[in-house]
Amino acid sequence: MGAPTELNNYNQKILRYEWESLIFLIVEDLDFNYMFLAEALKKTNVQILWALNGQEAVDICKSGIDISLIITDIQMPVKDGYTAASEIHALLPGIPIIAYTAYSYEGLRERVLSAGARECLMKPFDARQLLITIRKYLFIS
Repeated sequence: MGAPTELNNYNQKILRYEWESLIFLIVEDLDFNYMFLAEALKKTNVQILWALNGQEAVDICKSGIDISLIITDIQMPVKDGYTAASEIHALLPGIPIIAYTAYSYEGLRERVLSAGARECLMKPFDARQLLITIRKYLFIS
């Protein structure tokens, strides 16, 4: 970022959910869940990349694309969200990872956070909760 005015404008955009300069990676194997997330993010104007499993997510992260944030399901084929989050966090520790799941058990949150995610949302959650959670992890000076 350049001058203080430019930084202030950037911060105001983050607060208003105007994130058109950012790229988010959604890691989700079910069309319905992906469509919910994409619709929830629609007003933000972020660019969305979609990985159908954890291995695709890791491969996208290795490609050099400047991803700002990752939203990942935990239960997926090929490579689950725990493993993918762990590998991505080791590769790119600065990228916030927000995990979510419909399954709950004791120790789940701790397991997700120890894999490298910064947050674990439990389904059902609404679009507003998702946006507030995302905003919490975007850069604001």
